Amino acid sequence: MPRRRPGPAALARALAVVALPWTWFALRDLLGIVGDVLAIALPVLVGLVAAVVLVVGRRRGVLPAVSALVAGAVAVIAPWTPADVGAVAAGSGVSVVSANVTGMASTVPALLAASPDVLVVVENNGYLDEDLAAGYPHHEFTWGSATVGVYSRHPLRLLDEPGRDLPGMRVAVDAPTPFVLYALHVPRPWWTGRGAYQATLGEHHRLVAALAARVAAEPGPVVVAGDLNSTDRGRGYRLLVDGTGLTDAMRDAWAAPTSVTTWRPLLLRIDHLLVGPGWCGDTAHRLPLPGSDHDAIAATVGPCAAPPPSG
Repeated sequence: MPRRRPGPAALARALAVVALPWTWFALRDLLGIVGDVLAIALPVLVGLVAAVVLVVGRRRGVLPAVSALVAGAVAVIAPWTPADVGAVAAGSGVSVVSANVTGMASTVPALLAASPDVLVVVENNGYLDEDLAAGYPHHEFTWGSATVGVYSRHPLRLLDEPGRDLPGMRVAVDAPTPFVLYALHVPRPWWTGRGAYQATLGEHHRLVAALAARVAAEPGPVVVAGDLNSTDRGRGYRLLVDGTGLTDAMRDAWAAPTSVTTWRPLLLRIDHLLVGPGWCGDTAHRLPLPGSDHDAIAATVGPCAAPPPSG
């Protein structure tokens, strides 16, 4: 008996199943907190979904499983691809390193060896602050849940200490082109099993939204650096980059996950170096931090040599 060809309705259902994973890109911000959860766990979830579809659907599950894997790969890898972040004008660049050191003294030699013009250190402590400050003529340090230090070859002026809507410091940096630096450690919006510096997903998004509004209101050049605990495939990251016109300086080259130990399977790039309109980035790269659960990020930022990329 000849095999019956699938009718139009069956073909439509099959196409809908294959297309379903790609609706993520249209719905991800509309899903709110649910979308935030899915964005954090996306690499693992996509793998599990593809495996279940293959087991349940067998041969008919191959195309939907492949579609899910490809859509997931695009969602994860697209924010890592190099983008046109513009070139920094000659002689005006400021090298910046941002590092979550997990309170580990073993990270200090690597950071001092990197010798950036401006160094932002989160999960800092008093002992590390003394060691790092010895290598720089100017520094600011704050205690509390957002324990952050800024170390600079250029004069600094503390503008705002950590507060309810500022998980870090706002600092004026008197570089050749002065700028305002937001040195941040936004609370982690997922369970860690330790520590008190955490937030719900709703609280985390509220904080990022408040930061985005504050950064957008800056009248002059601005740099945002630190552990934002916002994955680059999440709505918080897009709110900062798309909603405020900030440029992700780390996309001058291929970016990659910065959470490199316990949460490695989630492929989280949560440490960011962003610059405001009119500024660009060069020489982006990561630095291993012995003992830390993060890699550091580094780039040279400053006024653009040419008109900055639109969008």
